[in-house]
Amino acid sequence: CFRGHGRRTGERRRKSVRGCIVSPDLSVLNLVIVKKGEHELPGLTDTEKPRMRGPKRASKIRKLFNLKKEDDVRTYVNTYRRKFTNKKGKEVSKAPKIQRLVTPLTLQRKRARIADK
Repeated sequence: CFRGHGRRTGERRRKSVRGCIVSPDLSVLNLVIVKKGEHELPGLTDTEKPRMRGPKRASKIRKLFNLKKEDDVRTYVNTYRRKFTNKKGKEVSKAPKIQRLVTPLTLQRKRARIADK
């Protein structure tokens, strides 16, 4: 990568990982699986883990699920709702707060704002 020059002071040395010889002092490696072999990799390819993070803005959710302007976005928010048990042992679910989401409450606020004017 840097043969004898070109590195600033304090800058880390880039390690090229092409084959599979990696220095033992590395703590974390970011790798991408290019081709899957005949056997499963335990803990990596044998379990399917859904993506947790989705778009937070209503228009971006529309774009992701190919929705029209009239379609209800709220039903698609639950696709990345997270279920877990809290400290009391009760099962709870959490979903991100969606920005620019049109709900009956927002429409009610808009009507009230117009009525004030």
